[in-house]
Amino acid sequence: MINSFIKHSSEEEIAKEDAQYLIYLLEAFVNLTFSDIGIEPLLGRNAIEQFTKMLDHEYAVEILEESHQKIAELSLRVLGNMSINHEGKEECIEQKVIERSYVYLIASKQRSYEDALNTSLILMGCSIHLEGKN
Repeated sequence: MINSFIKHSSEEEIAKEDAQYLIYLLEAFVNLTFSDIGIEPLLGRNAIEQFTKMLDHEYAVEILEESHQKIAELSLRVLGNMSINHEGKEECIEQKVIERSYVYLIASKQRSYEDALNTSLILMGCSIHLEGKN
């Protein structure tokens, strides 16, 4: 699943027609990452890096258009779930997820309650780690 997500969301392969497929994959990842059993297979496989790219990379915003908001929301949720795991927390810190998701806390017409909630989960998970406090 993660290989398919990375492929279909990469800058070279992403297509507007794949937006719903990416949403389905992200919804599955939300459910899988509620426990370490679902998180651990994603660690060290560039999953966190790719989920983070979906938040702010220009290519994703431009190509996915109106679907980008839902994909970003679900990506934030998956990252929040992954940040609860110790290794996931370290990988999120390494990928600078806090800095790149912070914009979803700022009040705007595009930001939803879920965006703020999911970003808060990331901040909570990462800030427990000593490096995350920096």
